[in-house]
Parts: sequence; structure tokens; C-alpha cells
Amino acid sequence: MSKRIIILIDGGHLRAKANLAGKHYNPDFIESFAKKCAIQDEEIFRVLYYDCALYAGMVRLPVSGSPHRFTSSDRWLEELACKDLFAVRRGVLKFRGYKPKRTPVNPKGPPTGADFDPDFEQKGVDMRIGLDIASYYG
Repeated sequence: MSKRIIILIDGGHLRAKANLAGKHYNPDFIESFAKKCAIQDEEIFRVLYYDCALYAGMVRLPVSGSPHRFTSSDRWLEELACKDLFAVRRGVLKFRGYKPKRTPVNPKGPPTGADFDPDFEQKGVDMRIGLDIASYYG
């Protein structure tokens, strides 16, 4: 008789590790990773995947003030949600402005847009993980 297990995957963490390993991060990779988490005498009951789509929206560039549009698609999350045993728990990615790539910003002259990176914050994912843990193990 095998144990039925639930696998919880933090998508942001897995994506970072996959990128470091040179892996192509897509729904098939995520499914393959999840299946490898079960050991002998374990059967996967459910895979809960926590992530959010990339930011999509209009912002102003930090130095010039010109408008800039970030575009993205969440089609890959929809594809993942259609896989057997998977449930996708979505958070939201918020744009929080820009942060300097280094300090001081540009010691050789006035700052340019190339001196800054966009700053995003993922919201709602940790709360969803906590609620799921509480509901399954509470």
C-alpha cells in the first residue's frame, strides 16, 4: 500500500534554480520535476503550484519619464493547470518602481535609465501556501 502525498512547489524558487542549472522552465519541466519528488511507496495525490504571471502594464522609465509597457502572457500557467494532478495557486506581481543596479548610481556622470532595474514584488503566494498547509494538515 502506498502513501498518498501532496507536493507544494514555490514557482519563483524553482524557476531560479532551474535557470541556474540551464534548464528550460516550462510546464513540462515543472511536471517532470514534481513527478521526481515522489519516492518508492509514494503516490502523488495532488501538486499545488504557487506562482504568478510576469508583470503586464504601463510604467514610466526612471530617468526620462517616458512610458514603457511590460507585456506578458499567463498561457503557460493555464497549460500547467490543465495537467493531471496540478492545481495552480496564483499570486499577483506588483510593480514597485526602480532600484539602482549599483551604489553610487553612476559615478562617471548623470544617471541614465540603464543604471536602474525594475523592482517587482510578488503578492499573495505565501498566504496561499499557508492556507493550503493549514487546510491539509490542520
